[in-house]
Amino acid sequence: MGACSDSFLERFPSTSLPTPLAINSYKDAITALNGMYYGVRGTSSNYQYYGATMWLYGDVRGDDMQAQKMGNRSSLCYEMRYTLSNAPNMWNIPYDCIRRANNIIAAIEAGKVEDATAAQLDDLVGQALAVRALCHFDLVRLHGKPFTADNGASLGVAIVLEPSDAASVPARKTVAEVYAQVISDLNEAASKLSKAKNLGCMNYWAAKALLARVYLYKGDNANALSAAQEVISQSPYVLWTRAEYVNAWSKSGNSEMIFELITKATDSWVDRESVGYLLSESGYADYVMTKKFANFMQEDPNDVRLGVMLRAQTIGQPAYGNTLVYLNKFPGRDDYTPRDVRVNNAPVLRLSEMYLIAAEAAVKLNQPSVAASNLNAIILRANPNATPETAPTLDRVLDERRKELVGEGHRFFDLLRNGKRVVRYTSDLDQGFHLPLDNDSQSFDVNYFRAILPIPDTEMKANPNMVQNPGY
Repeated sequence: MGACSDSFLERFPSTSLPTPLAINSYKDAITALNGMYYGVRGTSSNYQYYGATMWLYGDVRGDDMQAQKMGNRSSLCYEMRYTLSNAPNMWNIPYDCIRRANNIIAAIEAGKVEDATAAQLDDLVGQALAVRALCHFDLVRLHGKPFTADNGASLGVAIVLEPSDAASVPARKTVAEVYAQVISDLNEAASKLSKAKNLGCMNYWAAKALLARVYLYKGDNANALSAAQEVISQSPYVLWTRAEYVNAWSKSGNSEMIFELITKATDSWVDRESVGYLLSESGYADYVMTKKFANFMQEDPNDVRLGVMLRAQTIGQPAYGNTLVYLNKFPGRDDYTPRDVRVNNAPVLRLSEMYLIAAEAAVKLNQPSVAASNLNAIILRANPNATPETAPTLDRVLDERRKELVGEGHRFFDLLRNGKRVVRYTSDLDQGFHLPLDNDSQSFDVNYFRAILPIPDTEMKANPNMVQNPGY
């Protein structure tokens, strides 16, 4: 993209290759594939995607998590006081990952990987297509209105399907066009990918799970339900048991993780900029759960998910009392010694989400029994003595999504795509632990211009075809 400086474009890890011309064998293609995933996961200098920022963006902009103090790494997203010149930038890195995916696809389509089998080539292309779809989808969620706000009519982001360089100046497409491309890529990817588990990589089931999420965001509830049910009923993934839940977050390749980004060791980590370090009290203690959400969770003291929520222990921390404020979903992998919160597998797609997608889609399709059966799988796993639902409402499903998916970057998007307000606090009486916010950022809906990120100023200056979002 035009926004990428030459130094950024030339900064490659040892596990990636710069152009399709460098991919001339199956070994080269695998190296490039590893580099693509390396880009999505990030580094200590390029963490503004799944290294950290994508996670916290979807949480601290909602009502369940917040920056712990002014000046923290999460503060810019939480406070929403930014202008065009200092807004969070999650543009360059996803497009760089798209470029890496396109390089792989182009090399294979040009016949440069002659020593691979047809099945191996299909799998390489399928993984690249699925990652390209993930990146385009995340970009349009960040920089465009929810599809459901205007049926995708407003501007989304540029669609990039060919290897690009600093001279590329693509124009923005509508949200609907971006969604159509994402869905096309995922369907093609699914047709090529293996159904076998593939730790740290996209497989058939990951493509289907992402499709379920995309369809739900689009408001295509029939297809969302169908895709989610296929993953639930036919994939090799199974829900963690209640007994497994708390410790499962430190395991690699466990039964519920459909697609997770792997940190192998210190040579491939995001270090102190990682989401695990930001969330940990022993790390930067950067962002925490809000008082409103913590109290909501503690209404059921037998909910197993309380086991991944911790009280403040360090002297000098804010006076949270006995409130569970620290989230422990990134505790450090137990196969890495000594345990380190910087070494985690990041859960991009979990089976739990598929049950919740199926429940939400079924509610919207007026299928109460289907909604209840899927929702109860999550409710009763959390607390077997909880009262099962028989005809859940949308709000009941969204509440369960809050409990199950907190810290995984969903809440902000869940509210806006459903036409709901984000209500952090409305007065001193309900401010709780919230740091002071401008009035516009205390409670807002999709029409608040800062609910959508601007196109970065560097991109606007470099690309004459780019159009800025309103308000910036």
